[in-house]
Amino acid sequence: MIRRTIFPFTLALAVPCGCDPAASPPSNVVRIFGGVGLNNGLFSYPRAIAAERTDSVFVVDKSGRVQRFARDGRFETSWSMPETAKGKPVGLAVHPDGRIFVADTHYHRIMIYDRDGNFLGSFGSEGMGDGQFQLPTDVAFDRAGFIYVSEYYGNDRVTKWSPDLTFIKAFGDEPIHGERLSRPVGLVVDDEETIWVADACHHRLVRFDSEGRVLNAFGEFGDNPGQMRYPYDLSMSPDGTLLVCEYEGARLQWFTKDGRSVRLWGRHGRKPGELFAPWGATYGPGGCIYVCDSLNSRIQVLQP
Repeated sequence: MIRRTIFPFTLALAVPCGCDPAASPPSNVVRIFGGVGLNNGLFSYPRAIAAERTDSVFVVDKSGRVQRFARDGRFETSWSMPETAKGKPVGLAVHPDGRIFVADTHYHRIMIYDRDGNFLGSFGSEGMGDGQFQLPTDVAFDRAGFIYVSEYYGNDRVTKWSPDLTFIKAFGDEPIHGERLSRPVGLVVDDEETIWVADACHHRLVRFDSEGRVLNAFGEFGDNPGQMRYPYDLSMSPDGTLLVCEYEGARLQWFTKDGRSVRLWGRHGRKPGELFAPWGATYGPGGCIYVCDSLNSRIQVLQP
């Protein structure tokens, strides 16, 4: 058997990203980094991404490993989840205080680390009751420090936790426009302190207030602007629009808060500017957009 070693790559396609958050919509890819493998800087099906405001980007892949990269794609450090036999994480978030929250999906808990991978604590256990999870998928935070966690399988809901990790309430498990949430996989809190949920299997976005009351919902299955194919991740743009990463749609789409589609980017493929089953996208250092291009085992960086 011939063994092949694949080395990490960083492809700079334009000037390094020193992006102005107020600039125009993304028009080109300025950097690609990654590759297939288990060595530092490589990925085994990356499926969650989160970023600090000014410094680094974090990616978790299907090997159960979290890697930290500099804004230019240089590998910095990594750590592995303590258990992976049952499955691997699908969610990742950076707390405003710098802690890293990992949705340890198949172990039904949220793990907390510092940015160097030192374990700080965890919360949650398997179940359908208060303070329990069924396959948590993502984490988000509001300005007051409250924590929101999405989950699916038996629960398909969002839970709210206090800053000291005490369970407060669950919401989203009642029908919304006739359908309860089905695989909510992305969360973000906007500048109005309302919570947006990517309701993946209904191909829509749902907006809640901080008490869990539904404010609005929009979206349907399809390829046209305003339609979605399995939205898997959300991020807030500097201009207040919602950036949506469509897993099956192989694109990014921007929406106003009232549901109007204003931008599209990407298509299915393997070339720069093309995507293959992307799981996540986030605004990161310098206002650039980092896209978790999962089945291409790479991160693409877009310049607004």
